[in-house]
Amino acid sequence: MNFFKKLRNYMLYIVLLLILVIEIPIIVVGYLTQPVKSDTIIVLGAKILGQDPSLMLRLRLDEAIKLYEAGYAPTIIVSGAQGPDESISEAASMKAYLLNHGIPAERILLEDQSFNTYQNLANSHKIMQINSLRTAVIVSNASHIRRSLLLAQNLGIQATGSPAPMASSPYLTTKQYVREGAAIAVLFLTGK
Repeated sequence: MNFFKKLRNYMLYIVLLLILVIEIPIIVVGYLTQPVKSDTIIVLGAKILGQDPSLMLRLRLDEAIKLYEAGYAPTIIVSGAQGPDESISEAASMKAYLLNHGIPAERILLEDQSFNTYQNLANSHKIMQINSLRTAVIVSNASHIRRSLLLAQNLGIQATGSPAPMASSPYLTTKQYVREGAAIAVLFLTGK
């Protein structure tokens, strides 16, 4: 019985350590990161519903619109492929949303080949290079900013972040932070 009590205590310590080492930096970076004027804004894709952005994606797009209108960058790269359950690419949905909110078509660059954050950033980086864009503001939800900035750094992208708000649902917010904690652990192990 004493063995199981010790094992339980060790497991509790490991969980607490993981929270301190992984989750707290995700939360802190997600809320304290500030954008810097750059050559472009990269909006990372998320689920679409039909042809419309989901709530999380609308929050990202609204943040990008604010940045664009405030003069943080003259172009916006929208990044995301078409998933198996989506009727169009995430990038196409994002472009339509931006157009409907007054962003000129010539200011929107489409990246519609990526299925995850690493690909979003790697493919967006290629678009940046083709268009002589050297710096970027990465827009995603607060829980996703730290990993996005770490991946950008690994890919050689000079970037700052601009966290979009999280959904107002405590369940969805908790789910996103737990998911990002696992993704950060994988990033530390694999580099992607």
